[in-house]
Amino acid sequence: MMETNTKINRTHLTRDAIVYIRQSSPQQVRKNHESRQRQYALVGRARSLGWPARVVKTVDEDQGSSGTSSAHREGFKNLIAEIGAGQVGIVMALEASRLARSNADWHRLVEICVVTNTLLGDEAAIYDARDPNDRLLLGVKGTISEAELFTLKQRLHQGRWNKARRGELARSLPVGYRRQEDGQVVKAPDQKVQSRVQYIFALFDRHRVARQVLVQLVKEKLKIPAVVWGGPDHGDVKWKEPDLSSIIRLLHNPTYAGTYVYGQWEYDSFHRSPTTGKATVHPRAMDDWPVCIQDAYPAYITWEQFLENQQTLYDNWFRGDRQGAPRKGRALLQGIVFCGSCGQRMSVNSYSTKEQRVPAYTCCHAYHQHGSATCQTMTSRGVDQAITELFLDAVSPAKVEIAIAAVGELQSRREEALQQWDAELQQAEYNVQLARRRYEAADPDNRLVAGELEARWEEALRDLGQRQRDRQEFINGQQLPLSARDERLVKELSADLASVWRAETTTMEDRKQLLRFLIRRVHLDGVSEEGKIRMEVEWHTGAHSSLVIDRPPVGVWAPKTPPAVEQRIKELLQNHDQATIAKILNEEGFQSAKGLPFNRSTVGYIVRSRGWGRKKTTKPR
Repeated sequence: MMETNTKINRTHLTRDAIVYIRQSSPQQVRKNHESRQRQYALVGRARSLGWPARVVKTVDEDQGSSGTSSAHREGFKNLIAEIGAGQVGIVMALEASRLARSNADWHRLVEICVVTNTLLGDEAAIYDARDPNDRLLLGVKGTISEAELFTLKQRLHQGRWNKARRGELARSLPVGYRRQEDGQVVKAPDQKVQSRVQYIFALFDRHRVARQVLVQLVKEKLKIPAVVWGGPDHGDVKWKEPDLSSIIRLLHNPTYAGTYVYGQWEYDSFHRSPTTGKATVHPRAMDDWPVCIQDAYPAYITWEQFLENQQTLYDNWFRGDRQGAPRKGRALLQGIVFCGSCGQRMSVNSYSTKEQRVPAYTCCHAYHQHGSATCQTMTSRGVDQAITELFLDAVSPAKVEIAIAAVGELQSRREEALQQWDAELQQAEYNVQLARRRYEAADPDNRLVAGELEARWEEALRDLGQRQRDRQEFINGQQLPLSARDERLVKELSADLASVWRAETTTMEDRKQLLRFLIRRVHLDGVSEEGKIRMEVEWHTGAHSSLVIDRPPVGVWAPKTPPAVEQRIKELLQNHDQATIAKILNEEGFQSAKGLPFNRSTVGYIVRSRGWGRKKTTKPR
């Protein structure tokens, strides 16, 4: 049936009629079918108002997109462009909120409709934006649309926060926890999962570096548990190979300290995703967490341990004034050395292995920040030697305690690792028994099912055998438990900490970690006094020590040609050319300063650098 409306004229009917369709989220698109059908029914209303079917178009590209902004609604942008081009006679929408939930977008649309003489319509009425009464009504509709969304959001937001402040807002739980039907949170019933989580925290407590935890797990061939998100196995625990990101997430999660936290992340409305338009998030500092309820869950570690772990992870990140984790490099003061001239942190210059040069400490702050020259650069060899002697002399009163702790640490590490292997074997044995029971319970006449269950049983047996072999391999690679004689030996060795420090089995990471237990910072000044390096050592106790050493001359550590080689070249130079001299030196077994065979260029450099000049040679007959 054709409807009549005095606001519609022939000009409007010669243009397109566009029906704008939008639902705010993918969930609404999937579930709110009535709303979608009502919006598509506006196509029939446009036809009943006089528009031919060929010019009635639908714009539904924005299905599942929020109307709070037009920045990420391509359908709305195209609609505005067509209206501005004068190609649209009427825009139909179920209500004003379908077109825009923002006053800025709504009034921009209305202004363009005024300029191009475009009508707006819904299920109940037609509006002419050039008519004062309709213009007023359209303004009210836009304001109500935005206010309605704000009110709904505010109501839901306050309700969620009110529930979170009581610790009752359910949040996703990490691996190692399970929420019961009554809402109570308990530790995972799988003892293997609990044991592995506890073992990861124990490893971090030992190594104090997240990557070392990963290295230890890989070395011991231990997997870590993970919760499956989404899919048919949602919420189940699966075992996977360890990776650094999973370990860091576990260490950062306050749930393991028995603490309920809400509001760890803060939204930044000024920075939005270029694809979704959602506000970006960044973490809040722990002191700014709005909700932090301790003893809300059963804990794997104490709150104090969690805080200590967070500080350690923070310090291990080499940024700003942080030390960074001890690394393998030969520079002993990595992360704790500062410039005595400008006070900035000094960096470490490491050279390639083939150069056989020790690292150097360099202050490049002024070079990078202000475009000026570097403050100072010095080799680490003499500095590290002086700091090592000072450190070894300072720790002598605590040698007995270090020895006792070392003995207990060696034994506890082996026991912890064996407990993890026992849990692995127990799980594998259970899997074998479960597969066997399933095979025996199957109908033997159904060969398809029986064959599959038999294959799973065999796979479980192979897995058990492999785990047994891995466990035995781990035991064979470990040292035997310390006997009374071994304990006495460790104590005697600790009494001479210098020997332990210089032992081949002591890594640079171990030395740096030992040094950081006592020394907080070292300030180096190699420019105030010519030929000297002044060192100010700041101890964790608050005490300060001063050292002054001679600054090595430039090139003192460089490889040097042996005197015997120089003498032999000088003798041969009287009667031979440089190529012949190189051949003779190689035949006699001499090598260059870098341990390489001689050639014409090497001999020529030695001759020129010594000022011996060129000598006329006589060719042998």
